[in-house]
This record gives sequence, structure tokens and C-alpha cells, in this order.
Amino acid sequence: MTLKYQIGVDAGGTHITAIAYDLKGEELDRSEAGPGQINTNYEAGINNIAKAINKLLNTIDGDCMRILCGISGLSVVGNAPVVAATISSKADNLPTRAVTDSLLALYNGLEGDDGGLVIAGTGSVFNGLQKGHLIAVGGYGNILGDEGSGYTIAVAALKSALLSWDKREKNGLIPMFTKLFNVEQMDECTGKFYKMKNADVAGLAVHVAKLADSGDKAATDVIKGQAHLLARDIIIGLDRYEDPKPMKVALTGSVLANNKMLRDAMEKEVQTKYPKASFPISNGENARGVVFDKSKDYRYFTNPND
Repeated sequence: MTLKYQIGVDAGGTHITAIAYDLKGEELDRSEAGPGQINTNYEAGINNIAKAINKLLNTIDGDCMRILCGISGLSVVGNAPVVAATISSKADNLPTRAVTDSLLALYNGLEGDDGGLVIAGTGSVFNGLQKGHLIAVGGYGNILGDEGSGYTIAVAALKSALLSWDKREKNGLIPMFTKLFNVEQMDECTGKFYKMKNADVAGLAVHVAKLADSGDKAATDVIKGQAHLLARDIIIGLDRYEDPKPMKVALTGSVLANNKMLRDAMEKEVQTKYPKASFPISNGENARGVVFDKSKDYRYFTNPND
């Protein structure tokens, strides 16, 4: 009997992971490629996605039934059917579907159930799914949103330290930042901060969390303040569900996986309004979303430019 399988593709800003699963959801093989964020470089992103897929197609002896691509930047580029068609044309014209990377993560985190998924890493967003309808709260980027993300935690901590510096008040965040930035005074941090990439700023959140865990009040206030904002977004999402509301809220991303103080405070606040809310930790293997995707919107494509 010919092996039948499916491929899930998690195409992020730094790298792509493509995983093949049999129809029972067991992993068969995986491949990786370079960046897949198509709003930054559309052609390179598409070619990298196709490269990762074709590695699997050329390795596995069987019939690929469908390909689900979760792509960073798709919401900016838009026109998902054309994106799917272009990928399909480079991958044996197999049935392909293109979705946002956050929707792929939602499928994986909920494992076929209705409910929500909170992503909090460099950025943050709440996505919900109920009877095929999607709900989104936040995810507006580091300037307009991303509450509870690593980036926002770091910025909130920097603001706290700078305010205390101006007031000449003691604040445990001040010596932490001056050491991290290798400067003598807190106001010297700002010049270096504005030259940092978003991911590097988000990386500072680990140090804020460690300081909070040691009992520092200023750092604790930052962590709990961001937990409150993330809980607010989750409650907004749950409020928008129809009754009976699904109460499963899966969690993924480095902040939620590693920051117990933030996670506990967030869960406690949500449960004051929704006591039955549960918060399983997603395994983060988002390509697995193809196993749980119930959509029938997979089509055979030819190159739209032919």
C-alpha cells in the first residue's frame, strides 16, 4: 500500500521548518530552510518554503495529500490563494493552503478543539477559534500593541528605570541595565537601545524576569503589569465568543513558557471572570497544525503567472 502523508510548514522570519506526518499524525521526516517571511522578501520567502517542501517530497516514498503553510507576513501581503498557488506550482502542483503563522499555531495549540491561543515571544497576540470563526485580539506590533511580549516587558522595565533615574530614586532595574549596556549612568542606555533590533530588545526580558524572581519590587511590578495587559486581551477574546464559550486557552512563546510569575498572574486574573478557563502549554511544533486543520480549502494549482 502506498504511503499517504501531509506536510505542515512553519515559515517564520528567521527560518522555516517543514514536517511530514502520516494520516495518523505520526512524524515521518522534517526539513529546514532559510527565512520565510514573505512581506520582507516575497520571492526569497516563497523559494525557501518550496525548498523545504521539496526536500521532503524528494525523500519520502509516498503520496503527499496536502500541504499547509503557515507564513509570517502573509497578513501583510494578503491574497492567500495566490500565495498558495505560487508555492504549489513549485511543489509538484500539490493541494496547498496558505494561512498566517499565528493561525497555524492556533491549529497546533488547540489540537482540533475550539478555544484560544496566546502567543507571547518577541511579540504577542490572542487568536480564538469557534465553530470555524476566527477571533483576534492584539498583535499590532511593538509600537501599537504586543502586550506581555518580551519586547514590551523590556521597554516597560527601561521606562521604569529611566523614571527612577530622573527622580534619583533607587530602583533595582537601574544597575541591571547599566551592567547589561556596559555604561556608567542609566541615561546612557538610551542611545544603545535605539540601535537595537526588536529581537535583541525582547531578549532583555529574561533579565527582568530573573530580577523579579529574586524579589525586586520594580521588576515584579513590570512583570505583573504586563501580565495584567495580557489577561485583559484574553478576556476581551473570551467575551467575544458565543455561548457556550470554549474555555481552552493554549499558551506558546518564550515568555509564557519560561516566565512563571507572568503566567500565573495572567491565569489568575482571567479566572476571576472565567473560572473554568484552562491554560495548557502548546508544544510549539506549529507545523503539526496540518494534522488538525479541518478546512477543505486545499486546491490543485498551476502557476498563476503561466
